[in-house]
Amino acid sequence: MNTISANKGGRVLSNKTSARLFITPAILFFVMFIAYPVIFIVYGSLFEWSTLANMNFVGFSNYAELLKDSVFGITLKNSFYWVIITVLVQMIIGFFLAFIIEECLSSHKGLYRTVFFIPVVTSVVAIAILFKNMFSPYQGLITNALYSLGYKGIINWLGDTKTAIFAVIAVNIWEWTGWSMVLYIAGISQIPNDVKEAADIDGASGIKKIFSIYLPLLAPTHKSLVMLGIIGSLQTFALVYSMTNGGPNNASQMPGTYIFRTGFTIQKMGYASAISVVILLIALVLTVAQVVTLGSGNFVGKGVKK
Repeated sequence: MNTISANKGGRVLSNKTSARLFITPAILFFVMFIAYPVIFIVYGSLFEWSTLANMNFVGFSNYAELLKDSVFGITLKNSFYWVIITVLVQMIIGFFLAFIIEECLSSHKGLYRTVFFIPVVTSVVAIAILFKNMFSPYQGLITNALYSLGYKGIINWLGDTKTAIFAVIAVNIWEWTGWSMVLYIAGISQIPNDVKEAADIDGASGIKKIFSIYLPLLAPTHKSLVMLGIIGSLQTFALVYSMTNGGPNNASQMPGTYIFRTGFTIQKMGYASAISVVILLIALVLTVAQVVTLGSGNFVGKGVKK
């Protein structure tokens, strides 16, 4: 049945009309800021151009060039390192922080949550400046710490092609571990108390409870963090740009910084658009994989519904 509603002016609107009025801004936002940019990037990837007034159609030449681009290969390799190291380390540290705060501490839980979450909401530029000073090969805190431990060599953490990407990855771990902790806290809070009490009655040790109760029931949280980490690695820009700008010699280049450099520094907008399309497709595939993998499960796990 089609119901009606009256506004302050006395005019009567049907539910369908009201729904259209509410959904129109969302549709306009989607078209202007998502659909149109995506369509334009796909269109622009078929041209060689630096400005809109100078566009030469080249078909799929940009994509053919991309297949031979060694720097693009480096960005994918760095993304792989980024995902494997950051996701794994953040999950391990984040889980144990959440477990200790929620299950082992009896007071000041809010304080510890806040302290470990502060890096997540701190300015990326401020973090980059802080750690660039810490990684300084001569006066940096890390160099001085190694020197006090007996290491007399000099390591140019951000200037060496072998260490640059891993130094930035370490900073990313420090910045985002608090986010993993919060998700694990949310998952742990949904584990029924009777499950924990049953384990206590059975005399299960803390380690046994972790591996037999917490980790299995937090499986959806693990999957969420993995997928968010994969997609996040493809979007990484600010931290890398602020610390190394993709250097030295492209050693720490990530997809986001490479797209920026190609489009706005080298002025190859068509090629940058092609890179963006490929990254978009990769992200789309991973998003679909996330939906298929997670389904409609919640943060608790199979067999435990709240």
